Amino acid sequence: MEMQRPPAEIQWRQAIEAGELGVWDLRLDLETVHHSPQWKQQLGYPEPYSADSTHFWRCRVHPADLEGMLAAMSAHARGSQPSYEARFRLRSNGSGYRVVHSRGRVIERNAEGRAVRMVGTMIDLTERPFTPQGGLADGHRGLMEGLPLVLPFHLLLSVDRSGIDSADAERAALELERDRVLGMVEDLLQASMAQLESLRTV
Repeated sequence: MEMQRPPAEIQWRQAIEAGELGVWDLRLDLETVHHSPQWKQQLGYPEPYSADSTHFWRCRVHPADLEGMLAAMSAHARGSQPSYEARFRLRSNGSGYRVVHSRGRVIERNAEGRAVRMVGTMIDLTERPFTPQGGLADGHRGLMEGLPLVLPFHLLLSVDRSGIDSADAERAALELERDRVLGMVEDLLQASMAQLESLRTV
C-alpha cells in the first residue's frame, strides 16, 4: 500500500504533471540534461521523454541572458553560492521567448570535488499563453540514445512511472535514491511552488 503523501508534495506533483513546474536533471560530466516531459511539451520541443545535449538548451537562452545564467550556475558548481538561481529568456518552439525562473543544486561531485550532477526546477513567468508548434525545434540535439544515465529526476519523483518496472530490491534502491535526492532539493521545489502560487493569485 502506498504511503499517503504530504499536501506540499501533492501540490508540486500536480504542478509538474500539469507542466506548470518543470524539473531538470543536468549531468555536467556527460553534457546532457533531462527535463520533465510535460515541461518540454509545453515549450513545443520534440522527444519529451529523451535527454538532450546541454548545447541544445544553451542555444535557446537569449544571447543577452546566457552569460549571466552560466555565471550563476558556475558559481554554484564551484561552491561559491549555496544554490543556483537565475531568471532568463528561453526560446520556445512557437511562443517566442519565455521569461523563466530556474533554481538548482549540485547533488553529486566526483572524487576531485567537481560537480557532475545538478537537479532543479523551472517556472514560466511569461504572461502570454503557450502556443507550441508541432514541428521540430531547430538546433543540434546531441546523440543521447544509449547513454548510461541513471534514472532522471522527474522519474525518481514518479511523475511518470513508465519505464519503472522493477523487482522489489530494485524498487527499494530507487526509493532510497529518490529520498536522497528529494532531501537535498525539496526546499527548491517548495520555493518554486510558492513563487508559482503567487503568480496564480495575480
